[in-house]
Amino acid sequence: MSVHVVLHGEPEGGPGVRFEDGDLPADRGGSYGYHVGSGGELIVLVDEHGESRIERVFGPTTWHSVSGAVWRKGMLLR
Repeated sequence: MSVHVVLHGEPEGGPGVRFEDGDLPADRGGSYGYHVGSGGELIVLVDEHGESRIERVFGPTTWHSVSGAVWRKGMLLR
């Protein structure tokens, strides 16, 4: 799995910013997901053995679209 963020001004299929699960340490079994905050900020999270942490936050005017695993109500949905 991965999260792909397309930034404003880029075409929909543009390179954007990617967060790949394979880039995380294999021994931690981590995976990326995202959540859109109430103010429109995009929050990219890492889940490692049921513990989550924020990896990066994009402001509401910075990103255009996102794809990948969604984080809702404290759970990573697949």
